[in-house]
Amino acid sequence: MDSPLRSVFHQTYMNTDMFVGGDCFDDYQWWLLGWLQVYSVEPNLDYLYRAADIYDFVTVNAWNDTICRGGIQWCPKNAYKNAITNELFLVKWQWFEASGLINGYNLINDGLSSTTETISTSHKENVNHFQDASCVNNNGITWTYNQGVILTGLALLYNSTGNATLLDIAQKIADATIQRLTYSDLILKEPCEPNCDTDQQLFKGIFVRHLAYLIPYLTDAAHIQQYKSFLEQNAESVWTSRQCERDGLYSLIWSNQSSASCNTSHNSSTTSAAWDLFVSSAKTKSLSIKSPSNWTYLGLGNCADDKNASMPNFNKMNVTKIECRTTAEQDTGAVAYDHQFGCNGIQYCRIRTSSGPHQTPQGWSYENGTTKTVTRSNKFPVTSCFLRVV
Repeated sequence: MDSPLRSVFHQTYMNTDMFVGGDCFDDYQWWLLGWLQVYSVEPNLDYLYRAADIYDFVTVNAWNDTICRGGIQWCPKNAYKNAITNELFLVKWQWFEASGLINGYNLINDGLSSTTETISTSHKENVNHFQDASCVNNNGITWTYNQGVILTGLALLYNSTGNATLLDIAQKIADATIQRLTYSDLILKEPCEPNCDTDQQLFKGIFVRHLAYLIPYLTDAAHIQQYKSFLEQNAESVWTSRQCERDGLYSLIWSNQSSASCNTSHNSSTTSAAWDLFVSSAKTKSLSIKSPSNWTYLGLGNCADDKNASMPNFNKMNVTKIECRTTAEQDTGAVAYDHQFGCNGIQYCRIRTSSGPHQTPQGWSYENGTTKTVTRSNKFPVTSCFLRVV
């Protein structure tokens, strides 16, 4: 690989050890998976050995039978058996399945309780197998990432064992997530919304990434289409309506039924989750990253050509992003449009067009220009440029 990533991988390896990134066993295992991914891109044995060292450390130091008859404890100084730490160590699937972590709705709760105050029904409709060992499902929050990571784990276990029951369980978890962890428009919802911390803001991206990983292993055409459509629907919602025009970042909430995207949490974590969604949808070959009306996001700023010259345009003040796009869609000469959402709340639309002044929409103004093309945006921070896809 001849890429700047090679240097990034090398520098990261040289400047970290296997305990970087956190003090708990789930933290170590995220890095383990990261190094495996790095090795798949850049096959340097140092990266594979780093992953193996982390695995050996977790195996020796994290598994204990004194609580819940097994399982990986969360941290060296915290014996809590939580779902994510054990999903990342799914080589012990028999223990995980019997633990009761998967509830009667086929969703995975946060972890196990070491008290006998609560009895949870497992997905197999049996009383928690570990009740006699004082461990039951704690009925904790069903985070979306807990429903996601296990999908890849079960798919890979199926691939190595041929046990089709594992795929059935994965599909039940994915189906339950789509049914129970979504808004009324079937757009994915994190239980903490709208008040999620920066870690929780990443969780939906993790779910959709692993849902996309699961799809190639499935043989049921109905489920395959269902999951592809789910990813596409979510991606279209986020791409077309959940980007804050002021800074180009995507919001925490993916449903367009919520308040304006600039009024909800939007930062690098929420934007990372959104791009996980776009990549996952593109991987399933259901969606190219564009809106249903064939407009693609060119970048922040006003639409211009390579010399920063502007096309003729129709323009209007106090125009919403939806009205701006709809008007551009109706103009057969429209090449691009830019929409500005100023810090004072004033919105402004310019439709870059080859149409003449006599075709100006009612209530709009016409402004002449000096070029006939749009090839870039000028990076003005409160404006977004969209290019028509031919």
